[in-house]
Amino acid sequence: MEEKLTPMMQQWYACKSKAKDALLLFRLGDFYEAFYEDAVTLSREAEVTLTKRAEVPMSGIPAHTAESYIERLLHKGLLIAIAEQVEDPKQTKGIVKREIVRLISPGAVYSPTLLSEKNHNYFGAISIINSRYGLALIDLTTGDFKVTEIESFNSLQDELFKSSPTELIVSEKFIKLHQELIELLQKEEKIRITIKSDWYFDHKICNDFLTQHFKMHSLDGFGLKGLTCAINACGSLLAHIEETLSLSIRHITSISTYHLGSFMSIDQVTQRHLELFSPPGKNQTLSLLKVLDQTTTPMGARLLKEWVAHPLLNKDEINLRLDAIEEFFESSESYKISSFLSSIKDIERLILRITTGYSTPRDLIALKHSLSPLGNLKAVLNNFSSTLLSTANSQIENMDHVADRIEKTLSSDPPIKLSEGGLIRACVSQELDELRQLKAHSEDFLLSYQEKLKEETGIKTLKVGYSKAFGYFIDISRGQASKVPPYFQKRQTLVNNERFMTDELLEFENKILSAEEKILSLEGKLYQELRVYVASFEAPIRIISKAVATIDSLFSLFTLAKKRNYTKPVLEEGVHLNIIDGRHPVLDFIDLSHNFIPNDTLINGFDQRLFLITGPNMAGKSTYMRQVALLCIMAQIGSFVPAKSMRFGVVDKIFSRIGASDDLARGQSTFMVEMTETANILRNATDRSLIILDEIGRGTSTYDGISIAWAVAEYLLTTKERAAKTLFATHYCELTEIEEKFEGAVNYHIGVKETEHGIVFLRKILKGSSDKSYGIHVAKLAGLPSEVIIKAQEILKGLESKGTKAALKKPFVKKEQDQLLLFQSPGKEEPYEKVIQELKKIDIMSTTPIQALCLLEKMVGLLS
Repeated sequence: MEEKLTPMMQQWYACKSKAKDALLLFRLGDFYEAFYEDAVTLSREAEVTLTKRAEVPMSGIPAHTAESYIERLLHKGLLIAIAEQVEDPKQTKGIVKREIVRLISPGAVYSPTLLSEKNHNYFGAISIINSRYGLALIDLTTGDFKVTEIESFNSLQDELFKSSPTELIVSEKFIKLHQELIELLQKEEKIRITIKSDWYFDHKICNDFLTQHFKMHSLDGFGLKGLTCAINACGSLLAHIEETLSLSIRHITSISTYHLGSFMSIDQVTQRHLELFSPPGKNQTLSLLKVLDQTTTPMGARLLKEWVAHPLLNKDEINLRLDAIEEFFESSESYKISSFLSSIKDIERLILRITTGYSTPRDLIALKHSLSPLGNLKAVLNNFSSTLLSTANSQIENMDHVADRIEKTLSSDPPIKLSEGGLIRACVSQELDELRQLKAHSEDFLLSYQEKLKEETGIKTLKVGYSKAFGYFIDISRGQASKVPPYFQKRQTLVNNERFMTDELLEFENKILSAEEKILSLEGKLYQELRVYVASFEAPIRIISKAVATIDSLFSLFTLAKKRNYTKPVLEEGVHLNIIDGRHPVLDFIDLSHNFIPNDTLINGFDQRLFLITGPNMAGKSTYMRQVALLCIMAQIGSFVPAKSMRFGVVDKIFSRIGASDDLARGQSTFMVEMTETANILRNATDRSLIILDEIGRGTSTYDGISIAWAVAEYLLTTKERAAKTLFATHYCELTEIEEKFEGAVNYHIGVKETEHGIVFLRKILKGSSDKSYGIHVAKLAGLPSEVIIKAQEILKGLESKGTKAALKKPFVKKEQDQLLLFQSPGKEEPYEKVIQELKKIDIMSTTPIQALCLLEKMVGLLS
């Protein structure tokens, strides 16, 4: 069969054998083509046309727009192999050679067009030893490489949810134990999963690989002493990147370890309920992160997201951030910082692209512009004394010499590709200037030579020209051909013209073409010298980028605090939580008129520990509870908060059980999900935790629901090690009796004002329980048909007076019956019909007030 294959398809087969399970994009002229199964995949995932040629399925994408298609494919979790033409077609006889030049996977992307500026692009690996997990995460575009060891599967899931890796490698053993998680990550999170043999995670193999890469005898210096699982995750990940993907890892120079015990625990359910990173619906745009993110640099945005994902537990570390923000408020120099930060691009990723050779000339220009403001930024920071700002200032080096070198070498607006020319400034290289001078004067030579030939031959229409196909030539019309001198050498015959060459013109052509090649070669050489010089400052520039990210993140929190009138929270010892006039940070941000209704929260570890909150739906119970949790998170990332004051002891964990949704993917009902989440809370909460519970038990029968809700509340009130600060919203009025029976329980309700037009939600949390549910009022506000509302009111009255069975005996009145149902009563159908007829006759626009009163009196008479 191979003998029948065309040379091109033989090349494709050779490339495909190396690409293995990757989707192969094979360069053919101006397109990347895919064949066979790859063609089907490309057509489906990139939404391009699938065709056939000689019964071979094929599809393609234009080379000049390939990046956008590749981005789409990467988001689907695909591995992509790029086969390029590695020979110049002009200098090749026969078919051009093609080879795979790069493998692109979701976690190994360098192109800025394929990356999100505000998010890390983490490539992860999970190792497992018994019930312990190692999670390594690397961002190849920034050089960040971190690892942690995790003691529980639930905590591993939570950390994966926070870090959002785009790609993971796992062992066969892990797959066998946690197949359900892998399927969830692939289907819902679109994470690419690569399964490796268990030996790939062998400790000796991984340890040896890491020590050789970092040129160290031991990994203890990275804080990895005794962390076997962490070492296995790190080693397997780096080895995969280098050996399988054939990517350089020379820029990975260190590993940082982190411990989940240093941060507030927020499980994935709570992250979702509190909308920390993602808004709840398609039409909503704001999450907590979106509100907090007032950063101007990509590095700052990425760091701030890390802070939101990992609120601190160490009181001193929190206060360092708060003190820095407070100093911004106190200094008259703070306003200058914003303008300097806005001039700084993504230097963290720029320097890595330059170091790894993925940069373009414009990346160096962007780096130059980003390094230039550092001196001014440093001068302003000299006026600040808070620890974090002083430390960041000390890490910023003056890089004017690097910026100057770029400025003096590259043209101000260089091309994207080296082959386009015009890259290097004049006066950088004498040889380059001479070659450019030669090329610049070529037109003068050609005009002079053309005039010379006209005089020698007497052919006044003679022209000296150039074409890409034939180079330089002398053009003479067929009518003047008899005047051509013998030393003219015929090069081409056209319909009306003939083209010739002379030795002198050929010598000039060789000289010019040679000059162009030399110019491009010399420009490329000078550019590479500049790139290597700039790359030599990788270490200090990466340190600078971290310092700038810290300043930017702190300044972002200051900017928001100043704009929205936030206050500095005060951290104290103890388990209390005292908030005066607290506001929901997201809703407060949306409400530009400052009309958001604030609320207090006064919780201690004794007589006010569990709030039982009653009140109608839509009144603001969930908003209030979320608000309290979000303020705790903000305070512990070191942010000022939307409140008049906030004093509290550090919260170690936040749990929430809000809303109801079936987990159909895993075959779990609403009630099962509710109970599973509640069980997790009751097993893991401590007296330093904050718990938000909304409508526990509503997924089952009323009596079961009340029983479960009561038992959960009682457990939290009576179990010393689980005595968490709890906000417990409920519609079960029976639960309000808990206040009388257990110390620590306090009844609160959301204020509601009844008017003649209905109810008004006051959005204020008040002491005591609600005496009404207002459910039917809310149903009316929601737009339920009037006959449904009326029937509900009848049933409610029956329930309150006669009991459930008696109230439900009366049949439901269908819509096609009388529309004036509100006035109907047994035995009174005829008068009511007369009233309806009279109402239909009224012309409202022409009726006077006196006539209206007379009509009203008449109707009362009919009904009495």
